[in-house]
Amino acid sequence: MAMKISELIIHKCHPNAALSLRLPTVGGILLSAFVCFMASALPIVAAGQQPPAVPGVKPGQPAANPPRPNFPTAGQRPAQPPAARPGAKKPERPAPKTLNLMTSDGVMLRTMYFPSDKGKEAVPVILIHEWQGQASPYGGLVKALWDAGCAVVVPELRGHGGSKEQEVAGRKREFDVSRMGKADVMSMITGDLEAVKKFLVEENNAQRLNLNALTLVGIREGAILASHWAVRDLNFPSVGALKQGQDVKAMVLISPERVIKGVGLDETINDRIFVQLPFQIVIGKTSRQASETDRFHKKLEGLKKRMARGDAKDLQYVELPTSLDGPALLNDVPGVIEKVKTFIDTTMIANSGRIPWVARQ
Repeated sequence: MAMKISELIIHKCHPNAALSLRLPTVGGILLSAFVCFMASALPIVAAGQQPPAVPGVKPGQPAANPPRPNFPTAGQRPAQPPAARPGAKKPERPAPKTLNLMTSDGVMLRTMYFPSDKGKEAVPVILIHEWQGQASPYGGLVKALWDAGCAVVVPELRGHGGSKEQEVAGRKREFDVSRMGKADVMSMITGDLEAVKKFLVEENNAQRLNLNALTLVGIREGAILASHWAVRDLNFPSVGALKQGQDVKAMVLISPERVIKGVGLDETINDRIFVQLPFQIVIGKTSRQASETDRFHKKLEGLKKRMARGDAKDLQYVELPTSLDGPALLNDVPGVIEKVKTFIDTTMIANSGRIPWVARQ
């Protein structure tokens, strides 16, 4: 009953609200009402709008380009932060926002953003939904990561959710998902996710997160998009001391599909840098993706062992006794959201103090 009430709150308050938090508790009702209020009351941030500068803070000098990213090891403990002054009031966490991010080819992406209050130690997470999906099923996971201190971004990719139109040379067209093909999938990677990265660069330079600790979560076909964009990011060259890529530091693949419109997941693990990332793969043992995912996992495991000349480090394979997949696996199987949060916590959040923050241009 609580779940129905929370959904009703969001529908009555703001029928177009994109993030419905499906939490079957009184807290879930309150949080649903809160997110509904934010969706209806907060201003939309226009594409390209510069964030306000942080008073009294000078951005740091960019670091030299390393030969390869320095990936954290799960379980490392960061240096302890200085103790707060007795009686000091903890700053309020910034409220969620609905953003409109413009791609380089004229698509306005409706995007949900949950800012962190951890400043330069905040781990940013991009959650990438499945084909014919949208942001709304992922409220529970978003809340868990936001409560853990992450800055969470959930874009609705072109042709999906609230991102249905493209404007080129003053002319608008509406996407038809049934007619979208490989070129559109590649544009999601090179256009949509790059627009999200551009926004995160602005947040990084305002010292509201550490882009150098970026984590990607991909669901179903979103796992393919996340993996291809990660390879692109990890191989984006720096210019002298100016860091431009090499930001992705961890991957979570949930019910990953093998191929989408001719773009395959397997080809991404031909990249040696990508293979070295920490991975969590979550799958229903009897789901339709189980056989291909098990094969992908074994191939990735073999590559990691070969590169490490020993054990496959930083690879977590979670098989669950269910046929559910995608958002149903996340939301309807107890403990799955907690497993994802724990992986990101031990791999990234616990190491946030060790991952250098770098100013961008």
